[in-house]
Amino acid sequence: MEFFTHITFFATAQGLFLSCVILLLKRGNRLANGLLACLVLLYSLWMAEFASYFTRYLYEVPHLMFVTVGLPLLFGPLLLFYVQTLEGQRKAISRKDLWHVVPFVIHTLYYIPFFLQSGATKRLGLEQLQNVDTPPAFSESFFVNEGIKFLHLLIYLGLVYRSYRPFGKEGQGPVLAPLKNRWLKQLLLALGLFLLFDFSHFLSIYLFHYDYLFGMAKAVLLSGTFAIYYLGYSTIRQPEITTGTLEEEKPKKSYQKSSLKPTQAQQYIDQLLDKMEKECSYLQEDLKLNSLAAELGISTHHLSQVLNEHLGKSFSDFINAYRIKHAQTLLADPAHNQHTILSIAFDSGFSNKASFNAAFKKHSGQTPSAFRKAHQVV
Repeated sequence: MEFFTHITFFATAQGLFLSCVILLLKRGNRLANGLLACLVLLYSLWMAEFASYFTRYLYEVPHLMFVTVGLPLLFGPLLLFYVQTLEGQRKAISRKDLWHVVPFVIHTLYYIPFFLQSGATKRLGLEQLQNVDTPPAFSESFFVNEGIKFLHLLIYLGLVYRSYRPFGKEGQGPVLAPLKNRWLKQLLLALGLFLLFDFSHFLSIYLFHYDYLFGMAKAVLLSGTFAIYYLGYSTIRQPEITTGTLEEEKPKKSYQKSSLKPTQAQQYIDQLLDKMEKECSYLQEDLKLNSLAAELGISTHHLSQVLNEHLGKSFSDFINAYRIKHAQTLLADPAHNQHTILSIAFDSGFSNKASFNAAFKKHSGQTPSAFRKAHQVV
């Protein structure tokens, strides 16, 4: 078990560092980042104590025994609040939300008599827990307690599922942006995998010989470690998760002093859309805001205002939407099956595959290869 515990301790250290980084971010949704940081922090602390039961560390500080045993009762509320915040359903934590922590408070009060025991008594209990030859007899209250925690988390996962409807039809809940949708599915998958192994570990205590517990404990440690490393990897690869660009870009420019009139703006919009549809200017690889403005015969400032204020898009988002639509047409056309994705990216106005893949995922929610495979005629 020493190898597995050391890996877990490294992962928990990364989790603690990751939670601090997310919490200190000044960009993005501060409430969502704070909730995610708290979730990662508490999860890492819980994993650290779980791993320590298979070492001698707790003999040095026995009063740390079971200090995190109630933290799983906070995982569900934090996850629910986080998902609701990302979806725009929650703007703050109010007093009425405090009832979500009542189970954790009750659980903590239940363990107070144990916390007040002496270090020698706790060391004796730890020796009994680690003794495979003469395993301890777990009381019914232990199984009831652990069962309630699993049921509690399952209830909150159900609430998360009700709140999170990525493929719902109009009027059936929010439909998330592709990147946000993918991130939440990744988060739920990582935590779900850990929950599965942890539940199996719980059953092993009840149904099987005690030494089987240590075999399942390895799976719990590995799944928990995977969840932490995966969260770290995802936030590095998809920095938009915490920097706030999961939401559609909202222009920060002020056009209060602009001379552009509404009727003139609508004229520019019609002119712009007509040019895109008829001349396909978006296929120009080196197309820039100033060059497009020159082709339209309007000022760069007015074109920027039309895009940001009236169409609600940045220049790159506006152009890439047309490019991705063009690429989707080519990818779905059997006549272009022999063309590589890279050549289609170039034909659609992109200068490199990385920017094409990023834009394609953002606008369609899937990779170009997945889109092509889904539209192939068998």
